[in-house]
Amino acid sequence: MNARAIKDAENSPELLAAAAAATGGGVVTRFPPEPNGHLHVGHAKAMFLDFGVARKSGGTCILRFDDTNPTAEKVEYMASIQEMVGWLGHEPTRVTYSSDYFGRLYELAEELIDRGKAYVCHQTSAEMKAGREAKAPSPWRDRSVADNRRLFAAMRAGKYGEGSAVLRMKIDMQSLNPCMQDPIAYRIKYAPHPHVGDAWCVYPSYDYTHCIVDSLEWVTHSMCTLEFEIRRDSYYWLLAALDLYRPFVWEFSRLTLAHTVVSKRRLARLVSSGSVRGWDDPRMSTLAGLRRRGFPADAINRFCAAIGVSRGENLIPLHVLEHWVRLHTPLFRSADASKLGSDEWLADVDPASEEVITGAVVERGLADAAAAGDRFQFERVGYFCVDPDSRPDLLVFNRIVSLRESAARAGMAG
Repeated sequence: MNARAIKDAENSPELLAAAAAATGGGVVTRFPPEPNGHLHVGHAKAMFLDFGVARKSGGTCILRFDDTNPTAEKVEYMASIQEMVGWLGHEPTRVTYSSDYFGRLYELAEELIDRGKAYVCHQTSAEMKAGREAKAPSPWRDRSVADNRRLFAAMRAGKYGEGSAVLRMKIDMQSLNPCMQDPIAYRIKYAPHPHVGDAWCVYPSYDYTHCIVDSLEWVTHSMCTLEFEIRRDSYYWLLAALDLYRPFVWEFSRLTLAHTVVSKRRLARLVSSGSVRGWDDPRMSTLAGLRRRGFPADAINRFCAAIGVSRGENLIPLHVLEHWVRLHTPLFRSADASKLGSDEWLADVDPASEEVITGAVVERGLADAAAAGDRFQFERVGYFCVDPDSRPDLLVFNRIVSLRESAARAGMAG
């Protein structure tokens, strides 16, 4: 694994010794999904890497919920994520939450202020955006440490409204990297948190939290997708500013599948717009959808192994999976719907991607014995999976693959 070198990424001998003592010299990875939606096949690739690296090296892997946004995260997503991690056969060494560290994160923010490396800012989002474009500092950037400590405490005490004050890291407004232009460390949100309740009204940002929790958990290898590469500089700047241990960071390409989307935000939009039946619709790229379609967990893991992990972007073909009774063609007309604009991609959904055929018959013995998730081979037709929508008087089968498809795909029926 090679990565762009950054001076701040270097650990002192003392930090290296502390890490070795904490980890026993072993590899520690983490799988850190945000619980704001259900996992999709792209997460399967990330899990295959995170858990796989730990397993092959005899190390450990932490399942960490990156739960810093109380308005987007739900307990049901946390439960679903744990279920899917287990379904794919992964066993985390422990399950943690970023919110478990809120107290320590707040203390470190105070320390950052004391070191002159954070300040309370009252600019609006639009003003901050304009300031970054013009490389112009906030008018509150040079406040005294005492004032910043007092104002940050007032934020914590609920004396400001949402959006009226944030804590920003004092990095470099002249940087060409927007992630280094004084990113937000804390913002105000008057919303109960699904894991810690209403104990907080200030919440740390991803840019502030992720690197610190990696360090506090003594993660040795922090792996993420390439869109986070631009955050590498701020990741290491913050850890260096607080004299914390620095994990090794490596980015890999996202999994992009043809004729579907692998973005939780867009998948949620498909559900809310009524374009699909739900998060587990067999046309969706969610793990719940693939399981409902009839994919065994082992087939998904073998798929992840076959496509490999690299930094090169590519579009992976998604084989047409036909269903009997419900016949599903690709959900999107375009091969790469992720490249379409904010309004175009939803209009690209093919309304004919699901066809319902009625009047099919099966033997009575099969009707009596079939349970949701069971898979069968129907002679001269293909492999099928019993859908959860089935009733005793009306079975629903999803075809996984037809007998005309390749032996490799047919192997998924096992």
